[in-house]
Amino acid sequence: MANALSYRDYRIFWAGSVISRCGDGIQEVAEDWLVFVMTGSPFLLGLVAFCKAPSRIILAPIFGAIIDRVDRKKLMIALYFFQIALTLVYGALITTKLILFWHIVVLTILDSLVAPLIRVTRQTVIPELVPKESLLSAISLNSVGNNTAQVVGPFLGGILILWLGVDGVFYLNAVSFVAIIASFFAIHMPEKQAEAGKLEIMRDVREGLHFIKNHALILDVMVMQFISFFLALPFTRLFPVYAKDILNIGPTGLGLLKGALAGGSVIGGLGLLSFGDIKNKERLMMITALATALFLTLFAYAKWLPYSLACLVVIGITSIILRATGLTVIQLNVPDEFRGRVMGLYHLEAGFRSFGALLYGAMASWVGTPMTVLLGGVVFGFLSFCTPQFRRKTRSS
Repeated sequence: MANALSYRDYRIFWAGSVISRCGDGIQEVAEDWLVFVMTGSPFLLGLVAFCKAPSRIILAPIFGAIIDRVDRKKLMIALYFFQIALTLVYGALITTKLILFWHIVVLTILDSLVAPLIRVTRQTVIPELVPKESLLSAISLNSVGNNTAQVVGPFLGGILILWLGVDGVFYLNAVSFVAIIASFFAIHMPEKQAEAGKLEIMRDVREGLHFIKNHALILDVMVMQFISFFLALPFTRLFPVYAKDILNIGPTGLGLLKGALAGGSVIGGLGLLSFGDIKNKERLMMITALATALFLTLFAYAKWLPYSLACLVVIGITSIILRATGLTVIQLNVPDEFRGRVMGLYHLEAGFRSFGALLYGAMASWVGTPMTVLLGGVVFGFLSFCTPQFRRKTRSS
């Protein structure tokens, strides 16, 4: 497996992405803390995350259908400038003390209109920057870089809230977008030979769905990923509740919780790089899904910080192996002509996570946060075990 960092354009893209993701992690801590301090409601924490769901579910497949027909480089630069503007408005509302909950909802919805396009485009760019034999390395490094940023970003976010205030954190994130914009100016990408006149979105989306339906392995991977994003990973939206009411560790501790999860993800990503290609990827996904479910249930009622952090590190390791392995399976088994459409459908996962966040918030308001996380882990583990087994029985019958 050739090292993707040996290729100049991927190296520049990777560095810019890591810096930008650090800014995202910093802002995510500030936003979660702001919402919970303003409202004191786990349900409203989940509601803010849910506001991202409709656009992610509706737009991701559409963007996947059209992504090969535009200049991706110019598109990404324009989208990141739009995100800079949103972030500056967010910070200004906080600075002037005009911020209200509905402002947060509107800004979240506006951001969610461009986020699916950024996510889908970013994933389709990676195979263009490295040869096929380096694709697994590129995907693993991308995961390592993103999750390293998720260690540094939340940790810094918790500290910077105290030093700079919540508004200062938003301004800092606006600056971080400059790195990814500069990287796109610097890299060279092949021009797509698109036939814009033949664009038929519904037909293209149907073709993508048909392709997935007829490739059982890809369908298995997507089902398991969607289940994880709906029932397991939304538990992170309840971190402010753990930080403020359960562990009593404040905003700095909130960053520590997020950083522990992301730190585990870095370890898991580096492990994938060290072991290289693994033959039975579906079995690996099953094992890591069950391990994620187990440690999620162990974390649920934790009230001792070191124990909580240890559980989160393990969840980070197992969940990133599950995600990166699944993404590698998809990228290696999808031909170029279907890549945009399949990745657009794959990124419905983000919508599932938003719906899951709303479910977690509602359940936490009803049965309590620890019980909600426990139930999420148990149901995720059960469905993860059943889904591939059912698929195998169906294929063999």
